[in-house]
Amino acid sequence: MMKFRHLRYFVAVAEELNFTHAAERLNMAQPPLSQQTKQMEDDLGKILIERGSRPMRLTRAGGAMLEHATRIW
Repeated sequence: MMKFRHLRYFVAVAEELNFTHAAERLNMAQPPLSQQTKQMEDDLGKILIERGSRPMRLTRAGGAMLEHATRIW
């Protein structure tokens, strides 16, 4: 079940394209942020972020999610 905080976390990661910077922006530790973002992907059944790429990139699904999430958030 997706929660509003998951959307907030995802938007921060998607805008920063960096888990460390997004965690700092959200005033939280990086490991829980990564875990929550992964949980969101598992819940949706979609990969939203290409983690292995440098710089980090959003997938097509991630771009669509960012567009929808910013409308909601």
